[in-house]
Amino acid sequence: MPQLTADSVLPKAFRLFIAALIALSLSELLGFHNTYWAAMPVFVIAQPVREDMLIRGLLRVAGTIAGAAIGILTLLYLHNPLSIGLAVGATVAIGTGIAYRIGTTYSYGFTLMAFSCGVIVMPSLGLGADGVTLALERLWSTLIGVASITLVSWYFTPSRNGPVPPRPVPHSTRQMLMRMAFVGGLCTLTTTATGLAPHFAVMSAGLATSVFCAVIGSMNDPRPIIRWLVPGVFMGVCAAILYRFIISQFGLDHTQIYILAIIFIAIGSLIRAHPKTAAPGLDINMCFLLAGEAGAVGHSFELTAYGACGLIAGNLLVAGVLHLIASLRDREGKSALS
Repeated sequence: MPQLTADSVLPKAFRLFIAALIALSLSELLGFHNTYWAAMPVFVIAQPVREDMLIRGLLRVAGTIAGAAIGILTLLYLHNPLSIGLAVGATVAIGTGIAYRIGTTYSYGFTLMAFSCGVIVMPSLGLGADGVTLALERLWSTLIGVASITLVSWYFTPSRNGPVPPRPVPHSTRQMLMRMAFVGGLCTLTTTATGLAPHFAVMSAGLATSVFCAVIGSMNDPRPIIRWLVPGVFMGVCAAILYRFIISQFGLDHTQIYILAIIFIAIGSLIRAHPKTAAPGLDINMCFLLAGEAGAVGHSFELTAYGACGLIAGNLLVAGVLHLIASLRDREGKSALS
């Protein structure tokens, strides 16, 4: 096994940092409100081989377009919280079920479709944001982030030498239906609650459930990932709270907020680049960027803390139940053998 050295980690961390910096800076120059959206794809699209990086980039764009379109249509034509909740729940359930059934990197587009709908709908219900503006900004941010990491990393990322990894088995229809029922029902409830009680913490919990339901629910066996996901989310949220606390304590202006975000992103890039911390590092970076609204003027420290509680609560609920659902498949297998 090759020894890990700074020579192998630092260049990868530097590329992640530069790509995130480019994406954040471009979204800042374009005047986006949610500038951190552009940096988020950087930490997800970077892959060990070119083919996977290209596929994930294209599918992220396609899934974002599909989910944003569903979100806009939902907001335009449905006008009460329950009907909107049912639309979001159905989108997450269908996207998650199809992604689980595909079971390869090609499922990524349906995962993005599933939670991109919630990303558009939740702020509109909870904060009164304009859904069309959010959707367009989300799409441009995705394009910027995907292009940034692809251009920065393409030359340094090797092509695949061996065959494509096989589709994991088994893919149980019963397991798929159980997951679809859970994620659909939960996202319906949290979206409806956001519409009926538009509080920042409720909105954050609803946003978290749509994202984590789609991501965890689409995995063949999410239990190994959950082991890293929960602490990664917690550390990312803590970093976001610290980030907003520094801003509030020192009264930083927009330029200083941007510089502080760059410092946090540099640290996050190192964590994501090192093989020993890469798994939780993804969730640390994503949750920091999302909960801390990195680079943007954002909300107050108090609202960030409320949102952090909602995000953690949504993560724990989804991770716990989907861990249990995945475990039921093993019990069913043992019962069949006995």
